[in-house]
Amino acid sequence: MRKIRAALAAVGLAVALGTALPATAQADSAGAQGPNCDAQYNAHREDGNMRAYLLTDCSSLLGTASGNDANWGDNTGPFTSADDNFAWSVLNTGTYSGGVNNVQFYDLTNSRGGTGCLARGELYVDDLRDNTFSNGVRASNAISSHRWTSGCSNRWT
Repeated sequence: MRKIRAALAAVGLAVALGTALPATAQADSAGAQGPNCDAQYNAHREDGNMRAYLLTDCSSLLGTASGNDANWGDNTGPFTSADDNFAWSVLNTGTYSGGVNNVQFYDLTNSRGGTGCLARGELYVDDLRDNTFSNGVRASNAISSHRWTSGCSNRWT
């Protein structure tokens, strides 16, 4: 009987902790930087590219671009058809300090619509759900084009 009670107590504790831990982890990481984005940035530091990821925290690479892509939904450029409107995180490892090293993202093709910018010094956005384009559209699953720029309009942090 003691073993059954001990086992039930252990299961009860595990269940209680299991339901409490995700909430605690979420609260602790709400303002924290993503550990995988840190690793991705360090692995690709200053290689002159921008990367977009299918998942948050720079997981599951969608594509890499050293140049502009006016239409993530066509079959040309670094991002193609299935990449359009699928990015959940982005990383900037641009190389030119003071140059054309910021990435301006758009929610429409051909650099139109709402904008959001990832400056070189900001490194990455680990969860685009936390950001919006200049027109108020949530940035997650909404990027359709990007271009490199020296300015940075509507900075994402």
